[in-house]
Amino acid sequence: MSAAPPTPLNEDLILLTAYLLSTGRGLLEEPADYPPLRCIDAARRTLCLLETHTTADPRLVNLRTRLDDIVTRPQQATPAPLTGLLDDLCQEMARIVKDLP
Repeated sequence: MSAAPPTPLNEDLILLTAYLLSTGRGLLEEPADYPPLRCIDAARRTLCLLETHTTADPRLVNLRTRLDDIVTRPQQATPAPLTGLLDDLCQEMARIVKDLP
């Protein structure tokens, strides 16, 4: 007996899980500045799922757009420091979470 085909949300979550696991494996051998970018991309992918499968809060759409800009910008030989950027993104997300019903 075969299982029913996954729903679009289930399939997207399965693919996100595969991405997270392969990221975890890849991080063991990648340059030290790469892990934060992988986490930013995972957050971006998660917000994309919200947009695809729900009516996303416009603040989350704005945050996802900022993450898109980070992930898709050209890589530099010397990457820009991410500390301030991540601090700002975390603060923005905290404000959104605080306002959740």
